[in-house]
Parts: sequence; C-alpha cells; structure tokens
Amino acid sequence: MQAKELISYDLPFLKPQNSGDDALAMMDENRVSHIALVKDAEYLGLISDNDIYNFFEDTSEEIKTQKLSLMRPFVKLQNHIFEVIKIMGEARISVVPVLDDQENYVGCILSQDIAYTLSKLTSANEPGGVIVLELNVNDYSLSHIAQIVESDGAKILNCSTATPNDSTKLEVVLKINKIDLSRIIQTFDRYKYHIKESYHQSTFDEDLQRRYDLFMNYLNM
Repeated sequence: MQAKELISYDLPFLKPQNSGDDALAMMDENRVSHIALVKDAEYLGLISDNDIYNFFEDTSEEIKTQKLSLMRPFVKLQNHIFEVIKIMGEARISVVPVLDDQENYVGCILSQDIAYTLSKLTSANEPGGVIVLELNVNDYSLSHIAQIVESDGAKILNCSTATPNDSTKLEVVLKINKIDLSRIIQTFDRYKYHIKESYHQSTFDEDLQRRYDLFMNYLNM
C-alpha cells in the first residue's frame, strides 16, 4: 500500500498568515499535535502544539512573525506504508505530510489511519490466535515454521519479525487462523522452539468453563 492511498484530504493545513490560535484550534478540532505549514504549494514544515506554547509570546500573532525552526519530515506519493511508519516513528509525529514528485504539498496521513490500515494488513481483526517464537537469527526458517503450522491444518495469516533492543534473539510473531493453538504449540515444543508468548483459547479452557457453568447451575437449583 502506498502513501497516496492513505492521505486524509479533510485535514487542513496552516498558512504563514495564520495565528498561533488558529494552529491550536486546528489541532484540537482534528485531535492531532502537528499541522503542516504551507505557503502556496510549498511545504515549509510541521508546526506542533509545543512550538506554539514555547515560542509564541502572544498566540494571536501570525506564524510568519515568529522565528521557528520547524522539522520537515515527509513522504512521497509512491512511498510504501512501511516508509510512512518509519518516518512517523522516528520523528514522533501525529501526521505525515505527503509531497508529489515536484515536492508540492498534497496532504497528510493521520496516525489513526495508519493504525487502522495496519490492523488490516496484519490480519489483527481476523479471528485466530498468536504465537511469539524466540530463536537465534541463524535458526530462522519461515518454511519450517509454516510447515509446523500447516501440519495441524492451520494457516499463517501474518508473520512479522523483530529484534528487541535488549536481546540478541529474533522474535517471530505469528497470527494463525485457529482459536485453539494447543496442538501447534505442542509441535513447536517438540521441535525445540522457544515459545515466548501465546494468545489463544484452548479447548481445555472451553471445557473448564463449561464444567464451571454446569457446577454453578447445580448450586443455583
């Protein structure tokens, strides 16, 4: 998915003649902490609520009268969503400006739109369970992991990897299209995989809940 598919055209932008009060009002109305500053079609940078509070003696003054050192993060229309996420994370911003090939301002991408899109891309909203494996980088084989999952008639809906800052290990996060992952977990154990975390509902839990409900019904008779 490219940046051009994520642009929110309803989000306004600031002009140099706007005031600090205008900026704060726009941020409050759109629930963001950054707004793009644009002169004609030229993207000048992002102005934040902290910029207003820290550098404006009088928030009713126009932005062009202030000596602001604005950051200027952006992506191009054809950039992938992963690049958008990278820019947003590195700059710690609530919106990501998008420019065309001539570097004219087109619009912004909102953090909540990225979160919603990621939930679809990672199958987070699909029913199933999650297994987090921890292993050495050299031991990582997606084909072997997929073989273990598919041996139980399941499918991997999404697979992502990460290396935590405080670890030399690789974490492999699997979203699987089964609610009960007990047998898959047992197979991973048999192949000596270290399961760091798992999130699922086993048939044992369901049976235990059923027995508890029957017992409570008995007591209420």
